[in-house]
Amino acid sequence: MKKSLLFLFIIFSNAFTPITARIVVGQISPVSFAFLRFGIAAVLLHIIFLSRRQSYKIDKKDITMFLWLGLLVIPINQLCFLFGVKFANASHSGAMTACTPLFAYIISIFIGTEKFNFRKLIIILASIIGLLAIFFDGLFINETKEVAFGDLLLVGAVSSWAAYLVFSNGLVIKYGALKTSTLAFTIGLIIYLPFFIGDAHNLRYTNLNGAGLISFLYLSLVVSFLTYFAFIYASKFFAVSTTTTILNSTPIVALTFSYLLLGESMSWIFFAGASIAIACSFLIQLYGKA
Repeated sequence: MKKSLLFLFIIFSNAFTPITARIVVGQISPVSFAFLRFGIAAVLLHIIFLSRRQSYKIDKKDITMFLWLGLLVIPINQLCFLFGVKFANASHSGAMTACTPLFAYIISIFIGTEKFNFRKLIIILASIIGLLAIFFDGLFINETKEVAFGDLLLVGAVSSWAAYLVFSNGLVIKYGALKTSTLAFTIGLIIYLPFFIGDAHNLRYTNLNGAGLISFLYLSLVVSFLTYFAFIYASKFFAVSTTTTILNSTPIVALTFSYLLLGESMSWIFFAGASIAIACSFLIQLYGKA
C-alpha cells in the first residue's frame, strides 16, 4: 500500500509540473522564477547534505562534468522548459516528457554506453512522427508560430534533461545521488546568476495570485525537492527501469488535467501524436535490454 502511494505521489507530482509551471510563468518572469525555484531546492539539499556530514570534495577530473551538469540542469533545461510551457501549452509539455527515455537512448548511443538496436531505431522513427504531429498541431491547428516555437523549446528541455540523466549516472554511482544533485544544482545556479541579475527588474509579485503562489511553492518544494527524494526512496524497492516505466504514465495524467484544469483543447492530430510518443516511451523501455 505504501509503495503504491509512493508511486502515485511521484506520478502526480511530475504530471502537475507543466500545469503549475504554465500558471506561474503567466504571473512571474520565467527567467527569475527558474533561479528562485532551484535556489530554494538547493538550500534544502544543502541542509540535508550537511546534516549527514558529507564532504563537498570531488576529484579534479570530475570538475568538468559537474560544470556540464550544472549548465544542463538549470540554464539550458529551465529556460527551455519555462519559456516552452509559456509559449506552448501544458498538454504539449506533458506529451514531450514522454520522449525523455528516447532522447536518453539516442544520447547513450552517441557516447557509447548503449548499443545500436534496430527495433529501437524503428521506435525512435515512430516517436519522431508523433513529435511532428504535435508540431503540426501547434503551427497549423493552433495557427500560431508562438506555439510551434514553444514546442521546439520543450524538445530542448526534454533532451537537456535526458542528457543530464545520462551524464550524471557515473557521478551518482561514484558520489551518490544527494551529493551529485546538490553540487550540480549549486553550480547551475552560479552559472545562471548573471541571467537572474539581468532579469531582476522584471521580477514583480503584483500579479501573483493564490493559484500562482501555490504553484510557485509546489514547483520549488514538491517537484524540485520532495519528488527527488521520493524517487530515490522508490529505487530502494524497485529497479530504476521499473520506476521509470511506471513514470511513463505521467504524460497521460498531465494531458488529462491540462484539459480539466486549464481547459486546453486538444485536436485529434495532437492526441494521435501524443499517443504515439507515449507508446514509444513504453516500448523503448520494454526493449531496454534487447
